[in-house]
Amino acid sequence: MSSTPKRNFTAKTPRPVLDTSSLYGMDEVPPIPSASATPSETVEPLPSASPVAEPVAASPEWVKFSTYLHPDTYLRLKQAEYWEPGFVVRQQIERAVSDLLDTLENANRPLPEEQLRKLVQKDKKLKP
Repeated sequence: MSSTPKRNFTAKTPRPVLDTSSLYGMDEVPPIPSASATPSETVEPLPSASPVAEPVAASPEWVKFSTYLHPDTYLRLKQAEYWEPGFVVRQQIERAVSDLLDTLENANRPLPEEQLRKLVQKDKKLKP
């Protein structure tokens, strides 16, 4: 019985290039660090002042966050995204949640130092 040679799936192929115009609802694509970059070039040093709270406030990047919506609300978001010029779901949700949190007094109250430290250690989204 003859067997066919095994296929090599680890062949080096070039990475696909993202066409930013096809990414619906994204403002910009984060750069992919090149393989030739050294770790010191890709990792930013930690800020010296207030190492716990500063990275969260200074970060202009988006944090991935998911929640649940009713199907009709989700459909309405998609309709608005399709029909309204310049409607970006991410920006609209950010604005709505920020407006809600601005009305809640305790949302702007800082966490106790110990609780903030535990949260930053546990949650990867808050790490610099």
